[in-house]
Amino acid sequence: MFYLLLTILVNVAIFMAFRSFSKYDIKTFPAIITNYGVCVITGVIYTGYSQVTQELDTSANWFYLSIALGFIFIGTFYLMARTTQLRGVSVASVASKMSLAIPVIFSLFILKLGTNDLDIWNYTGIILAFVAILLVSKKKANPLTNKQPLTLKYIALPLAVFLLGGVIDTTLNYANHHFVTESTEPIFPIFIFGFAFIIGLVTALAQGVKFPKKDILGGIYLGVPNYFSIYFQLKALSAFDNNGAILYPSLNIGIIIISTLAAVLLFKEKLSKINMIGVVLAVVVILLLSHQEILKAI
Repeated sequence: MFYLLLTILVNVAIFMAFRSFSKYDIKTFPAIITNYGVCVITGVIYTGYSQVTQELDTSANWFYLSIALGFIFIGTFYLMARTTQLRGVSVASVASKMSLAIPVIFSLFILKLGTNDLDIWNYTGIILAFVAILLVSKKKANPLTNKQPLTLKYIALPLAVFLLGGVIDTTLNYANHHFVTESTEPIFPIFIFGFAFIIGLVTALAQGVKFPKKDILGGIYLGVPNYFSIYFQLKALSAFDNNGAILYPSLNIGIIIISTLAAVLLFKEKLSKINMIGVVLAVVVILLLSHQEILKAI
């Protein structure tokens, strides 16, 4: 539970960083690329350069997966940005959060980790997690976008975000179960972000993207918690015996509860009745998912 809480907190810090980008007119693309570079630096400082070089094995399966995830990270970011621009923030947000369905299904039916320990309350919590996410993410309908028919072309972007977001979490779950050891847990994210940085930087240079000082500062602010978001997620997976069916709903619900409260307190956002019902339901979901641990503590 400790690493789950840390993962939630650093993800909320990422949410706060993105919210500040619009306030200070920070361009997302150069900030994201800078952030990936800062993630690498943060990881090396935290882990120690000697340990990074000692654990580096370019023939290891986790190394090849880090290359693939570097591409996926950049691709997901680009599609998230396009979805936000063309379909709206709430559509992009829901698509991203609902992607937890993929690692949950993978964990339950393919890895089959901890399924014998799940009871009816756990399964109820998993189902209600999706309902809570939808309720908290519900925004007032835009009369202009509301008239848009749900064609394949219209849903292609959010569907891509949904699939790639799920692929990232599923790959992390799979890699942590099969290939990543305790000594390589802090190393694996360094190379994921390193390859994402290289791909993003090459793309930016090819497009002539500039890196103003404030965008670089925004990337630095984002990069530190972003590195730990993956590192702590791997630690949390290990603590949960790689049972993504419990971890990912708990993680997403925890992020929703704290980030929603932070948005209300810091950004003066207003919640509708449906949003408030979603927050209350999210608390219920956390209790259902973790009731075994709560009973043990009592």
